[in-house]
Amino acid sequence: MLEVQGLTIRAGTTTLVEDLSLDLAQGRLTCLIGPSGYGKSSVVKWLSGVLAPELQAEGTAIVDGRSAALPHRDIAYQAQQDTLFPWLTICENARLGLEVGGMDRRAANDRVRGLFPAFGLQGHEDSFPDQLSGGMRQRAAFLRTIVQEARVLLLDEPFSALDAVTRLRMQDWLIDRLAERPRAVLMVTHDLYEATQMADRVLVMAGGPGRIVAEISITTPRADRTEATLAEIRSALKSMLLEETP
Repeated sequence: MLEVQGLTIRAGTTTLVEDLSLDLAQGRLTCLIGPSGYGKSSVVKWLSGVLAPELQAEGTAIVDGRSAALPHRDIAYQAQQDTLFPWLTICENARLGLEVGGMDRRAANDRVRGLFPAFGLQGHEDSFPDQLSGGMRQRAAFLRTIVQEARVLLLDEPFSALDAVTRLRMQDWLIDRLAERPRAVLMVTHDLYEATQMADRVLVMAGGPGRIVAEISITTPRADRTEATLAEIRSALKSMLLEETP
């Protein structure tokens, strides 16, 4: 449902992403992996419409077969940092995207409050961001993203600030929600285990900034993925990264 064609991003004379093309299908989670500084975050920022103004970008986004202007109402984005507004409560932060999209405040409030227990945030609805730990703020940002009606989710290392147990729970929660309501997901991660456990497809960015050098589809259902199967895929991904990266 979403395509990117010929995306090039430059910072002055430095090329961050060069002639990149990819596609995302509804109901499939695609992980984008690669070394730091190779343009992964720039790709999702461009798609979300928040690319820094000093960067020059050329490319086409296509939604449902038609060229689309960015930002687009069908695309929701979560940055690496939580980006919560410090003057709003956690509940107000979480419902903000729904209100901007036109939902009545009371309806938006009811929707997000019903999800607080699943995110381990129950009892903190009226707390402010500086009253929570870093991991709890990250969960609140994730809630704000996932609760929106967008059919495309762009997740830039959404679990990086979480402890190991919470991270596993949130990974499982995301997979369950996607099973209930399929969306197209592009998730940036540096964690090969996370990529192979969660993704339907892994795109490898290596060999130079902004270049996708390999694509691996993982067809085994998540519940049937054994450690031996995952280890074999991770080994192949690791080899690609080491061989292609100077």
